[in-house]
Amino acid sequence: MWKVQALVVQILLVSCLLKIYFEGSRLLPNLKPQKVLPESGIGPPANRLVVFLTDGLRAETFFADNCSSVPDLREVFVNQGLVGISRGSVPTLVRSGQIAIFGGFYETPPLLRTGFQWNPSTFDTVFNRSKTSLCWIESQTNVYTKSLTRGMFQHHSSDPKPKDPWVLLQLRSYLGINETVDKLRSKTSLILFVYLGNIATEGPLSKRYLERLHSAQRGIRETYDLIESTFNDSRTAYLMTSSHGISHLGSNVAGSRDETDTPFFLWGSGVRQTAHNVAPTFAANNAGLQRPLIDLQQIQLAPIISALIGEPPPVNNLGRFPLGFLDVSMEQETQAAHLNALQLLAQAQLLMRHHELGFFDKFLPQFKHLNQSQAESYILEMDREMRMGRTQEALQTIEKVAALAQECLRYYHSYYRIPLLIATMAGLSGWIYCLLVQASQQARNSSEPPESVELISWTNVVMGALGVVVSVIILLLKVPFLIGFCLLLPIYIWCMALAGRPLQGKPIRYGLLHLKLILVSIVCFIVPIFRRGLLCLLYVGLVCFYNRRHFKKMSPSFLAWLGLVCCLSVLLFCLQCPSTLSLTINYGMYLQGASMLLAILRPLILGEKYGASVWIINAGTLLIGGFGMYLKETGATVPLLLHTVCWAYLFYAFGSVPYGKRLPPKRRLELICFNLMTLHTLLSDSFASLFAQALIFEYQMGIDVYQETKQPRNALEQRADENEDQNEPKIVCPEENLARASYFSVSILLYFLLALLGTGHWISSFTFAPSTARLFAKDCCYGLTAFFVLLKIFIPSIIILSSMYARSEYARKNIRLIFIYLILTCNGSLCLFLFVDHGLFWPAAHPSVVHVVLINTAVVFLVVCSCVTNFFFRGSLQARPTSSSTKINEEVPSSQSDVQTNV
Repeated sequence: MWKVQALVVQILLVSCLLKIYFEGSRLLPNLKPQKVLPESGIGPPANRLVVFLTDGLRAETFFADNCSSVPDLREVFVNQGLVGISRGSVPTLVRSGQIAIFGGFYETPPLLRTGFQWNPSTFDTVFNRSKTSLCWIESQTNVYTKSLTRGMFQHHSSDPKPKDPWVLLQLRSYLGINETVDKLRSKTSLILFVYLGNIATEGPLSKRYLERLHSAQRGIRETYDLIESTFNDSRTAYLMTSSHGISHLGSNVAGSRDETDTPFFLWGSGVRQTAHNVAPTFAANNAGLQRPLIDLQQIQLAPIISALIGEPPPVNNLGRFPLGFLDVSMEQETQAAHLNALQLLAQAQLLMRHHELGFFDKFLPQFKHLNQSQAESYILEMDREMRMGRTQEALQTIEKVAALAQECLRYYHSYYRIPLLIATMAGLSGWIYCLLVQASQQARNSSEPPESVELISWTNVVMGALGVVVSVIILLLKVPFLIGFCLLLPIYIWCMALAGRPLQGKPIRYGLLHLKLILVSIVCFIVPIFRRGLLCLLYVGLVCFYNRRHFKKMSPSFLAWLGLVCCLSVLLFCLQCPSTLSLTINYGMYLQGASMLLAILRPLILGEKYGASVWIINAGTLLIGGFGMYLKETGATVPLLLHTVCWAYLFYAFGSVPYGKRLPPKRRLELICFNLMTLHTLLSDSFASLFAQALIFEYQMGIDVYQETKQPRNALEQRADENEDQNEPKIVCPEENLARASYFSVSILLYFLLALLGTGHWISSFTFAPSTARLFAKDCCYGLTAFFVLLKIFIPSIIILSSMYARSEYARKNIRLIFIYLILTCNGSLCLFLFVDHGLFWPAAHPSVVHVVLINTAVVFLVVCSCVTNFFFRGSLQARPTSSSTKINEEVPSSQSDVQTNV
C-alpha cells in the first residue's frame, strides 16, 4: 500500500511541476480564421506550394563542408531562394515539429496527454486553410502525420526497393497522368505535402545516413525539375525543411542544438531571390560563394506557408510573419502581415475576456500594455492606415500590434506560474514532512510499542476548512480545472502528513537526527545532475570508500574489481567527448556483437548452472536478434516471425522467473540476470549493453569483495546465530538503522544514474533512441518505442534491486525504510528550484526543468522497479514486511547474509 501512496503522490507532484513550465501553449477554443487575401482583392503569390519534409536532418549536417551533403540542392540555392536555420523546440518529436511547421505553435506536455497518435488533438493547420491538400507518405509513417492533411493524401500499397525515396517515385507517377495534371493546374491554394521521414533511421555520423540524405536531396531536385516542366507556369513555391534534428548518437528528444536547429530552403514563385540586411552568411559552394543565412523560429514557417498560398494563418498560430521573405508588392506583404497580427490579437483578446470572467478580476494583476479597448482601437487604426494607402505607417503599426499581442499571450499563459510554484513547493514540503514521520516510525525497535496516531485532529480540521475556502475562491475566479487541482494539492498532502504523526513525542526526531546523511545524499544526487563529468569521480569515491579495508591487504579479487571500476569510470568520462561517440557509432555493430557474446559467456565464466532449455532459449534468441539487427543495418525488411520471437522472449524473460521452478534466492538472481541482460542486449545498440553488463558485474563483485573482509569473523557470526536461536534480544538502535537505510538508498540512486548515463539515455539530456524497439515493432510507433526505452532504463535497476533482495536480509526486511530515504533524497532536491529561471517562458527553461523532472521521476521509476523485483521473488523469500530493525548481537554489527549495499 505504501508503494501505491508513494507513486500517486509523486506523480501528482511531477504533474504540478509540468504545469508550472509547460502551460504556455494552451489551445484556445472558438477562434475563427481571418479573411483570405483574394477577398481583399489581392491574388496569392503562388498557386501551389510543395513541402518536402524530412526527419532528423540537422542544420550542422546541411551546411557542413560548403553544403557538400546536398550537392543537387546546392545548385538551386546558389541562384535563387532563401536558405537558413529554423529553431524548433522540445520535445523534438516528429509530431511536435509538424505542429510547429503547419500549426504555428510549439507543442508542450499538456498537449501530449490530449492524444498522441491514436487520438490526435483537434487544432487548425495550414491544410485546413488550403482548398486542396495532397500528401505522399510512406506506409511506415506514424498515424498522426496522416491525420494532419484530413485524410486527403495519395497512398499506394506497392513496396518497391529503389534507390530514390519511395514517396518521390509515387509523386512522379502521380504527375505522369495528364488528366490529373490538368485538374491541378487550374487549382489555387493547393498544398502538395511530401514526407521523407526515413532519413532519421540512422545517426548523422553513419555512412548509411549520408547515403539516405544524398538520395533524398537528389530526389527532391529531380521532383522540382519535373514539377516545373509539368506545370510550366512559374506559379509553384517550394519549401524543404525538417521536423527535428538528431544527435550524434542518432537519438532525439534531448533538446540539444543538434536536435532543435534544422535547415530550411524556400524558393519558387512569390519568394525573394535573396534576403536583404542579413548579417550572417554561409559558404554555398566550394568556390566560397557567400549567401545570406536566415534565422527564424520554426513556428514562423506556418504564416509564411499561409501567405504564399493566399490564405490566413492557422487560428492557433503564435509565430509572427517575417517581413522581406515574399517577392510581392508592399501592399501584398502588408496585407499578409495584417492578417497575422489580427490573428495574434484575436487570441490575446480571447484570453483577456476569459480572465475578466472572474469574480475579483478588477483586483487582480492585468497586462498593462494592452486591454480590450486598446485592442479595438489598434484594429481600427490598422484598417484606416491601409485604406488610406499609408503602407509604411501601417507596417509599423502592424509590427507593434503583433509584438504586443505576443507579450500579452505570454503574460496570460504564465499567469498562474507563481501560485503554482508556491503550491508545488508547499506540497513538496508536506510530503517531506510525511516521509520524515514515516522514517522515524519505521526506524523504531520492535521492543518499543508503536506510537498511536489520530486521524481526526484539530490540525486536520483547520486544513480541511482551508481547502474548502481555497476551493470556493478558485471557483469564483474560474481558474482552469487542472490549475485549481494543483493549487489544492498541497492542502491534502499536509492533511495526510498531519494525520499520520503520533500523538506524543517528537514525530520526526529520528529523521532530524540524521539530517546530515539526508543532506549528503541530496548533494551526491544533485551534483551529477548538473555536472555529469563529476559522476565518475563520485562513483569511484563511494565504491572505494565502501571497500576501503581491502586497500591494506589487496587480494586478486579486489584488484580485479578495482580494475573494473577504473575501466567503467574512464568510459563514463569518455562518453562526454564527441570523438568517443563517433567511435561507438562507427563500430556499433562490433560492439553489439561483443555485448551478445558477453551475455552468453558471463554465466559460463561465473559457473552458473542452468537447464538445457534456458541455454537454448537465450542463445537462440540472441542469434535471432543478431540476425534482425543485421537486416536493419543493411536496410532489409525484418520478417514478422522475428518480431514474434522477440515478443515471445519478452514474456518468457519476465514470466519464467516467478512461474518457473522454485529456486533459492541466489539461483533465482542468476536467472534474472541472464534473462534480463539478454533482453537488454536486444533493446540496445553499440556500447549500451556492454556498459550495463559491466556495471552489474562490478556491483556484484563489490559485494563479494566486501564479504571477504568478514571471513575472519565466522566464529562470532556462528555465536550470533546461536544466540538468535535462543531468542536473545539483539537490537540495533534507530540511529544505526537509519544510517544503514541511507547507504542502501544512495547506492540505488547512484547506480540508477550510472545506468542512465552509460546506456546513452543521458549524454547531454534525456535522449530518445528510436532504434530501441527495432526488433519488436515493424512500423514507426512512438508509443511502443517509449515503452521499450523505459524498459531498457528499468532493467539495470531491476537487477541491482534483485541483488539486494537476494543477498541482504536487511534490504528485504527494511525495503520501506530504504525507499523512504530514497524519496526523501529526491524530493529534498527541491532546492533545484533555485537554479531555474522562473521568469523564462517555455522552452527557454527546458534544461533546468528537465533536471527537476528527472529527479522526481526517478522515484517513480525505482518504485516500479521495486514492484517488479517483488514479483520476481514471490514465494522464494519468507520475509515479512516489518518496520522493526534487524536484530543482531552487539558484538556482531552485521551477519554475512546481511550484506550492506555497494556504497
